[in-house]
Amino acid sequence: MVDYHAANQSYQYGPSSAGNGAGGGGSMGDYMAQEDDWDRDLLLDPAWEKQQRKAETAANRICKVLAVNQENEHLMEDYERLASDLLEWIRRTIPWLEDRVPQKTIQEMQQKLEDFRDYRRVHKPPKVQEKCQLEINFNTLQTKLRLSNRPAFMPSEGKMVSKEAMLKHRDYETATLSDIKALIRKHEAFESDLAAHQDRVEQIAAIAQELNELDYYDSHNVNTRCQKICDQWDALGSLTHSRREALEKTEKQLETIDQLHLEYAKRAAPFNNWMESAMEDLQDMFIVHTIEEIEGLISAHDQFKSTLPDADREREAILAIHKEAQRIAESNHIKLSGSNPYTTVTPQIINSKWEKVQQLVPKRDHALLEEQSKQQSNEHLRRQFSSQANVVGPWIQNKMEEIGRISIEMNGTLEDQLSHLKQYERSIVDYKPNLDLLEQQHQLIQEALIFDNKHTNYTMEHIRVGWEQLLTTIARTINEVENQILTRDAKGISQEQMQEFRASFNHFDKDHGGALGPEEFKACLISLGYDVENDRQGDAEFNRIMSVVDPNHSGLVTFQAFIDFMSRETTDTDTADQVIASFKVLAGDKNFITAEELRRELPPDQAEYCIARMAPYQGPDAIPGALDYKSFSTALYGESDL
Repeated sequence: MVDYHAANQSYQYGPSSAGNGAGGGGSMGDYMAQEDDWDRDLLLDPAWEKQQRKAETAANRICKVLAVNQENEHLMEDYERLASDLLEWIRRTIPWLEDRVPQKTIQEMQQKLEDFRDYRRVHKPPKVQEKCQLEINFNTLQTKLRLSNRPAFMPSEGKMVSKEAMLKHRDYETATLSDIKALIRKHEAFESDLAAHQDRVEQIAAIAQELNELDYYDSHNVNTRCQKICDQWDALGSLTHSRREALEKTEKQLETIDQLHLEYAKRAAPFNNWMESAMEDLQDMFIVHTIEEIEGLISAHDQFKSTLPDADREREAILAIHKEAQRIAESNHIKLSGSNPYTTVTPQIINSKWEKVQQLVPKRDHALLEEQSKQQSNEHLRRQFSSQANVVGPWIQNKMEEIGRISIEMNGTLEDQLSHLKQYERSIVDYKPNLDLLEQQHQLIQEALIFDNKHTNYTMEHIRVGWEQLLTTIARTINEVENQILTRDAKGISQEQMQEFRASFNHFDKDHGGALGPEEFKACLISLGYDVENDRQGDAEFNRIMSVVDPNHSGLVTFQAFIDFMSRETTDTDTADQVIASFKVLAGDKNFITAEELRRELPPDQAEYCIARMAPYQGPDAIPGALDYKSFSTALYGESDL
């Protein structure tokens, strides 16, 4: 730092002490009176004359230097004023030019266009001339400074401010860290320029001292002006030193604030992301189907809540960083411009989102507890249904197996089997309330939107199908036994023959399905002595038999079809020819029969049955009312259509 006081440490400007001819202490009148005496003495003292001329030369040099400096300062002030006025006009004009708001009417748009034309024709040209004149003044000033061995003029960026005002300006209070660094560099340049003027001030002080030593007649004014220059120089040096200290202090404080802003941003960003993720999770819809799933969600939520105290401490620590930066700025009268340059996450945003999280947590608690209660109720319904289904399902399955065993077993007579099956049928009907209870429980499950039940393999659909199959099976089995009884009685089959047929059928029914496949039926026929070997004749015979026992070509031979076939093969049966011969006897050996004859020979219901179904006789010997008993008889055995 240049010692700005060095120039006047050895000098005291003003009235000299006693014995100094320049400062005898008299008034200007006394000084003028003495001048006449000096003029007379001048003729007598050539040495004094030489000294006087030397003082006058020094004074003229100072006046010339000061005159040049004053002129330069005047030019600088004019430049600052003109530049300031021009910049002020530019500041007012730019917002008007940047206004791009569209007008609502054509008249308003035309007026705006006319205003812009006035700006181009009237307002802008004079300002262009002022700018040109400002450049001319600047160039002229720089030339004069260069010719007078003065440093170049550095404008104060368009503001009419003196050096003292510039040094006193507290622009660093609203500056950013980058602005402060720029101000420091600018101040260092100013200090370098100021140091270059140190020799000039010292020269002025030396010249003034020399004039004093020469008892220059106007040394009082010289001393006054020199003292003023030295005082201003000292004040300028003090202000320069103070501004450097203020800039360096502010730089250090802004660096601290900048570090706090950076630390705030590093911690605020992940914390903000955590809060956003937490809010999303807390508002996320959940769909669960079991009590285990909802308990898992509750456990995860409890774990999340356990992290909230740590999160709150982190929030307070982040806000404390921001408050510390604010405290440093306020205590040092630093006006921070804008927000944190490293993040857009403000303390207001953090507090707002934290409050949102705090509000969402109890709502999530309530929703999870409601869902837990719902799933507990659903679990109760599942267990209730499964306990009933696990009883009804096996019961139906066992009954199906028992019915199957009864239908193939040979224990007792057919009447005993029929009685046993009807007892089973009654027990099945009596079991229906258990199925109704299961239906009620299933209805509750459907209303609760329960779609799975790990406690049972039975569904209501399975139970229904099983129940329907059970009812169908018992009814069909009872019917089969009844048909077997009818076949036995009609064909005169003994109980022993019936049991023999059953034993043969069961022997070849390997899967106990109640029906024989083609190969199983062929093996059964071979065991009974039928010639159905694998040759042309045997295959033809087997195909004939299969057409009889399986007319629908289902590929299965039931026990009833097997009995019908065996009964035809082993017993005498009525034929269409036998029935025709019997009708011919009733008709008196005629080729037709009348209704009176049928009513006379047959029971009333059977007579009416025949009359309703017999076609009129069309032969040459027909009489009115004659009926065709031959076509009727063949139709009874499927040999023609009724």
